[in-house]
Amino acid sequence: MLSFWPGYRGIVQYGRWTFLAIALLFALLLDVLLIADFYWTAMITVGQRNILLVIFFVAWFGLFSVAALKSRFLNAMLKTDEKDTTFREAILFYLRGDWFGAESLILPVIRKNPRDIEMLLLLATLYRHTQRYKEALEILDRLNLFEDAGHWFLEVETERRLIAEEVAKESAETSEAVSEEVSNESTVTE
Repeated sequence: MLSFWPGYRGIVQYGRWTFLAIALLFALLLDVLLIADFYWTAMITVGQRNILLVIFFVAWFGLFSVAALKSRFLNAMLKTDEKDTTFREAILFYLRGDWFGAESLILPVIRKNPRDIEMLLLLATLYRHTQRYKEALEILDRLNLFEDAGHWFLEVETERRLIAEEVAKESAETSEAVSEEVSNESTVTE
């Protein structure tokens, strides 16, 4: 019986104030109808009573519809999105250092939606960690072409800076190794 009371299910399921307001408004309308029907019997004609009944049932249907739409909206909001779940799993693999696992989750999402900025940025970061700097820079260049990428400007530029630092560090280590090798060869030949 209570499931026919507009807003009741929303109060029980979600505990939201909007459902309470709907339920209280319905209670107020029901009270007005009951008082008019049983207390003010001498003041209201049969025609007015019938009009009140029609108004009551229209209001009941309207409030019930509003509560149902609000419930559907909340269900849609609370329902976990497949992309969000995949993104969270990819982040977990990334944080554990399982680069292959993270990449295997990211690439199918990007194939489905090549404009997924968050996944592309995560892939660029992953490529930086796996020392695939060229691929990472290509992705960052691709990100700059998207309209919504402006929101991620700081992250994109941070990735570029970190890649530049890693490349500089590797080239310095390579030049040191080459110079040590050359000095070792020159001492051996003497």
